Amino acid sequence: MATARKPTAPTAEAIDRFCGDFDDLFGRLAERTALRHYLIGLLLPRERNKTLTELAALVPGADRQRLHHFLHDAPWDPDALGARRVELWRRHPDLGPHGNGVLIIDETGDRKRGHGIVLTAQQYIGKLGRTANGVVAVTSHWTDGTRHVPLGVRPYRPASRLPAGKADPAFATKPELAWDLIEQARAAGVPFRAVVADCVYGENPKLEGRLRTARIRYVLALRPRHGTWQVVADPARPPAFTPAEAAARLPLEAWRRLVLTDSHGKPLVRHVAELELGSCYGPTRGTRLIAATADPARLTADSTWFMATNLSTAEADAAEVYRIYRLRDYYKPVKHELGWADFQVRSEQAIVRHWQLVMLAFTFSLLSAPPCDQAQETPREDRGAAGEKSTAPHRLAGHIAAGPRLAVPLGAPAAVLAPLVDRPTPTGTGSAT
Repeated sequence: MATARKPTAPTAEAIDRFCGDFDDLFGRLAERTALRHYLIGLLLPRERNKTLTELAALVPGADRQRLHHFLHDAPWDPDALGARRVELWRRHPDLGPHGNGVLIIDETGDRKRGHGIVLTAQQYIGKLGRTANGVVAVTSHWTDGTRHVPLGVRPYRPASRLPAGKADPAFATKPELAWDLIEQARAAGVPFRAVVADCVYGENPKLEGRLRTARIRYVLALRPRHGTWQVVADPARPPAFTPAEAAARLPLEAWRRLVLTDSHGKPLVRHVAELELGSCYGPTRGTRLIAATADPARLTADSTWFMATNLSTAEADAAEVYRIYRLRDYYKPVKHELGWADFQVRSEQAIVRHWQLVMLAFTFSLLSAPPCDQAQETPREDRGAAGEKSTAPHRLAGHIAAGPRLAVPLGAPAAVLAPLVDRPTPTGTGSAT
């Protein structure tokens, strides 16, 4: 006869109910208790970085050493936690996934000091726009424009930190990590309409070939200077070789004007167009090339985007392709609010565990109180002449905490954790009770 598990001390009712679905993944009472404390700490106000020290000080009953042990040494599987979380969301009758959502592949880079963290190296950090010493992760999440759900994460191991460099068995490129996450989502039974990613993945032939072989639709960014091979029949009149050159040769009347709404409710004007580029890209070819810009007359680099897609014109027009691509930008602020980069550990396992717990907090905030007044952005094309104005309601999921004192994104009410916020908390590192 199995020994009955010891119950954890009560915290917030919603937290205890949610964590109960994961308790069997943790064999010890101390681990189940630390799970609740860590989750609460991530959801409480972001007045400082959410390091272990701060979490222990914020959460009643928490202890820094026990939280460190939970993150660094305790015997639990972060992949199993992530799989259970995704399955819990997938089975939700109202908020579960459907076939009109998309799978976003992205990377998150955060600057870190020193070289004690095993994943740090001089590498490109997207939020800085330059190379710096930091940690990079490749992530996947699902969205339909009304809600975002994190799915998986893979740490990027810099070749410079591996014994055999790029020849090391532990090394994987970012597109290889992306494919691993795509297969993970499919194996978990998460439906999606298309994969969306930036140019790091869009310009990788191996990843694009895998997507085509698997018959997966995609919308992948290309750089303006992404080159193509072509035969030059007339050197005096060479064809366009790059997306930027193809867009520059397009007449202004070929651009379709869209009026969208940004995340702050302000009008957002964009112009979209189908491009043809050599034998590779075109509306009647296997891969289409879509351009979107704030100003088709100037086509400035910082406000012009190019997207390759194997969605047919019957499946998505140019405006719809751009709408799908825009979905990738809308959930990064929540990861920051929940402390994605605030880990105070050095090992890869502990860092990945922290990331999985941040995604758990994100999912809790969605499932505890779903948003009810946010509609999916759906461009309504005006079917008149090219270049005419068309409008599109654009209200994607917000990323501002619902209450002024709680870091709970996506509409979860502040009352969920209010009893814990109002309790007196220790000013030190926390102690066990």
